[in-house]
Amino acid sequence: MGRAFISSFDSRPARAFVLAGIGLFGLAGFASLAFLRTIPIVPLLCMAALVFHFAPALWPRKSALDLKTDGFRLDGLGLIPWEAIGTVHYHERQINQTPKARLVALLEIELVATFDLAIVRPDAGPVWRRLQARNWRKVGDSHLTILLSGLTDSPRDIRQAFEVFLGFPITGPRGLVA
Repeated sequence: MGRAFISSFDSRPARAFVLAGIGLFGLAGFASLAFLRTIPIVPLLCMAALVFHFAPALWPRKSALDLKTDGFRLDGLGLIPWEAIGTVHYHERQINQTPKARLVALLEIELVATFDLAIVRPDAGPVWRRLQARNWRKVGDSHLTILLSGLTDSPRDIRQAFEVFLGFPITGPRGLVA
């Protein structure tokens, strides 16, 4: 079967963000109900939109990132073979300077072809999935940015797995960048 590295969304950060938003919109709804004596439709719609947007991170059913011998797959994008990768850069930064600060890490991939040619097996999913949270973003016709923070594996472990499958080291700082 070959080697594989699979990482899913870590639901803890998304859950905290969604619960804070629900609390905020809940307070706005109660204020609307108490002072204006109207049904708080706008805060309820905002709560529903927030939960809908972060649903893949709150209740992960599919892995966010799969690395296999034939290529890597991103949830909602599809399979990109290793041969389609031109350059890869790794960036990481701490949010603040405290020792336990959260690390934000990105992997920037420049493909040798456009997305239409590079993606060999696109992820077929419902149309509304495009409105939901994902850990990647297309930039232009052949540039891909992947957010490694917020996955179940550490960004450095994911970077190391990419290096193993690519067969060459990824450019970018290995330590923290201030």
